[in-house]
Amino acid sequence: MITLDNFGSAPWESAVRARRHKRESASPRYARADQDPTRAGGVIVAIASVLAGVLVIAGLVYATGTSDRHKAALAAAGCEPNMSPSGLQCTTYRGLTRQYESITTPAMEQLRADAEAFSASELHSLAAAAAALTAEVASENALGRSLARFPFPPIVAPKATALIQADHALAKLTAEQARSSSLSQLRSFNDRVQIASAVVQAELKLVRAALDTPPTASQEPCAPC
Repeated sequence: MITLDNFGSAPWESAVRARRHKRESASPRYARADQDPTRAGGVIVAIASVLAGVLVIAGLVYATGTSDRHKAALAAAGCEPNMSPSGLQCTTYRGLTRQYESITTPAMEQLRADAEAFSASELHSLAAAAAALTAEVASENALGRSLARFPFPPIVAPKATALIQADHALAKLTAEQARSSSLSQLRSFNDRVQIASAVVQAELKLVRAALDTPPTASQEPCAPC
């Protein structure tokens, strides 16, 4: 009787080992990955890092493009870029002029009323004249505070600063006049106050004219760009 032991197992075992070796060596890349998992993980991390960098650069490019598109839209609408941040209402130089006039017009009307009250009493009542001057100082200081808070464009800012300084000088001089101890001393300030008042009125007109003249592209600063 022929048995498997008698037939001989050596050739069969050699064939099995040969086929097994062939299967294990057929895909060397996968074999190396199985043997070196750390290297495979490093490759994945490197790919992820590259993709993250690409996404960051793409985001920056998109943000820059959005800013440029926003500025172009503002320019097409006649908006003032420095006064129109993204998402806020368009602000034009004409709109700024209207806001400026809404502050200065009532302020000047009040100052004229205070000056008329002073003129009516400067010859015969020190108390009444001093009260009119005190009211005038309050009006001048209120105007100065409003101008200091006003969003003047950069190209108009120097003229606005000169206006605020002139208004402050007038208020200081008027307050000194209001502290006079006699009518004659009080009236001795009139010429200086009149000159200081004329300076304020001239500066008001200069700022108004500057707001009426939007800057050219070369004049517009690029600080907020």
